[in-house]
Amino acid sequence: MSASITTSSNPEFKSKLDRLRDESIRPIEVRRLIGEMTQILAADAILKHKPEERVAVVAILRSGMQMVDPFVAEFPEDTDNVIYHLGLFRDKLSLQPVEYYNKLPTKDPRIRHAYVLDPVLATGGTVTAAINILRDWGIEQISVVTVLSSKVGLAAASKVWPEKTRFITGFSDPEIDSKGHIRPGIGDIGDRLFGTT
Repeated sequence: MSASITTSSNPEFKSKLDRLRDESIRPIEVRRLIGEMTQILAADAILKHKPEERVAVVAILRSGMQMVDPFVAEFPEDTDNVIYHLGLFRDKLSLQPVEYYNKLPTKDPRIRHAYVLDPVLATGGTVTAAINILRDWGIEQISVVTVLSSKVGLAAASKVWPEKTRFITGFSDPEIDSKGHIRPGIGDIGDRLFGTT
């Protein structure tokens, strides 16, 4: 069984991605673009939830934080949602995910679905770790929302829990390099968002 994968067909998304690929733009514009692209993706990502259900929105630190407000703003007003954070980074040598922050509480039984927000899915390692953490926590369904993915990373992550995970991505680039960066990609999105390059 393969996971459900949706790629944005919105022409505005593509034009914003073309602008985001320009690594000379300032962090304020990078943040604006990520916010606008997240809103576009939310239209494809957000499902109809039952009134008694509570929905988890899980931001992967640090760059996933920039997606939270524009994503949550697209929920219907009566949606009960809670926001959690997972700290995961990719080790530069091994390219394996390292967990450094996880304060998930005892899971509320009303929470069945989690939306995982991370702008870039490169090797798939970080998203794979997040899926496994949430599955062990007791989540029943996961939607991974990402602005840009690599084809190889998306293929790898989609095999982790295919029957219970769906992926919503803006665009997929063809490859990753030996350092695990997407090519052509959008650079180190965390550094670009927060001006720490």
